[in-house]
Amino acid sequence: MMQNNDSKRFDRRKFMKGMGAAAGAISLPIVGQARAQRPSVALLTADSNDSISVAEMQSVRQRVHEARGVPLRAETVPASDDGDIVAFAYGIDSEGVPSQYVGVSDGSKDVAPLRNKAELRAQQFARGDFPQQQRASSSDVTTQASWNRIVHDEKDFCADPHGCVTDNFDVYQLSGDGDAYQDAYSVKHVFAMEPGVRKYGSDWENNVGRPLHDWSAGDIGGEDLDEWDPLGTHDGSQTISVSIGTSGASLGWSYTQPAVTTVDKTSPSGNYAKWSEEFNTSSARRNTNGMKPGSRAWVTQHSSGKYHLLDVVSDGEFQNSWGTTHSVKFTWHVYVYA
Repeated sequence: MMQNNDSKRFDRRKFMKGMGAAAGAISLPIVGQARAQRPSVALLTADSNDSISVAEMQSVRQRVHEARGVPLRAETVPASDDGDIVAFAYGIDSEGVPSQYVGVSDGSKDVAPLRNKAELRAQQFARGDFPQQQRASSSDVTTQASWNRIVHDEKDFCADPHGCVTDNFDVYQLSGDGDAYQDAYSVKHVFAMEPGVRKYGSDWENNVGRPLHDWSAGDIGGEDLDEWDPLGTHDGSQTISVSIGTSGASLGWSYTQPAVTTVDKTSPSGNYAKWSEEFNTSSARRNTNGMKPGSRAWVTQHSSGKYHLLDVVSDGEFQNSWGTTHSVKFTWHVYVYA
């Protein structure tokens, strides 16, 4: 079970890399670079019968930021969903933006691959190989300098024999908006499902995907969802363009949708953006599929403190040949520091 117990004892057996704290720690040096020039990196892993706790992850984040002298601007914290957190990699890029990878397992078969992926991410972070800088444009995301990325989050939740759900998202904050009372934030979300028939050779297939951006879960106040995409119902293979920018500050991307039906179940009055992706063909059900939704909301501006901004949820429902369904679900709280 994912741990939400901050009082759990820090188990040094898990602390494989992070400021050289544990005997036999994985060494990820960058030769020829001064300490102030290289990103601080941490890697935590756990056994299949254990789980990394929220307290352990928060402790590691704090140590990394203290080592770099960079204040914590945003963090993502797991809710008490199913699965064990068996891998956690964390690093800060040259502009002080944190990136993290989390591997979640519901079965021993996936523990080693998830731990290996976290180690790979830690090695990439140590080399300074981070996701695209927040002030850049790429073929994937078009941004302007006024949208500043404040955190990059990447997660895999694998549950044998059902399948895996991948949940990657970036949170951006709009700077220089000229509003003395509100701040604007946006989320770019990559949601993907890999069915058990492909991952494990089982009879479990994709059924329905349900990504959710729940701005109403926040406690900042004044939550106002005013932009989200894709909007409406999209049926069949097509290219979908997403735009969640605001006047004078663009933020958008495009992705190709296969033979699926995407239904917009957003509630603007309820301040949450939600979609339902239904897999209509055998090929769509038996192969990796997903979507890249986004949303933007305004919240009350604060001068100091830690605030719950929103919940990002990825719920992948799989179905076997008997018609039984099983959900593999993430719920992560996003916090920001004013």
